[in-house]
Amino acid sequence: MALAAGLALLAGCAREAPDIHEVRLAAERYVDALAHKDLEQIRARSTCVVAYQWLKGGNVLQIGAAHRVTIGTLDSLVRAAGETHRSADSAWVVAPDSIRDRFSRQALVVGKLHFVYRSALRAAALSRPDSLLGSDAVLETRTVRMRVRYSGEAVGPRPVDQDVLLRLIRAPSGRWIAFSFYSKEDDPRPERV
Repeated sequence: MALAAGLALLAGCAREAPDIHEVRLAAERYVDALAHKDLEQIRARSTCVVAYQWLKGGNVLQIGAAHRVTIGTLDSLVRAAGETHRSADSAWVVAPDSIRDRFSRQALVVGKLHFVYRSALRAAALSRPDSLLGSDAVLETRTVRMRVRYSGEAVGPRPVDQDVLLRLIRAPSGRWIAFSFYSKEDDPRPERV
């Protein structure tokens, strides 16, 4: 009986895989840098823009499966999203009043997507700055679901917790770098990254 209880206890205390631990640590350190307003660490750990003035901390809730994408594919996604963004911006400006709002919202979503792909490409270079990555270099990405806490004057009398999706990328033998940080509702849902 004691042996079974001991085995059950050990099974419940299983350690996470080293690759998962590395992703968790990168996400926690990035959010910690945001919470402490450590600009040097934020620049070293991310290429995305985040409003961090009222951010106080966060916890990792879930780490998604690894995805792989080449630099060449990512470069093509940047180019395609840029063309779609330019087209969407042009369309909403000349659209009739009855559909202008819908076209404007679409242009904003496409603009976010373009920004995410560009940030991912910059993050790949930041992940391993000592190396020039060729178009066939395979990058690894992970999506991390986090709960972050905001508090302060602009937030109100009580702290507010929000679920966010943090996307990280890593070049071969590189560091994990954040390239996207959006609430679940605002996330542009990039493909392949």
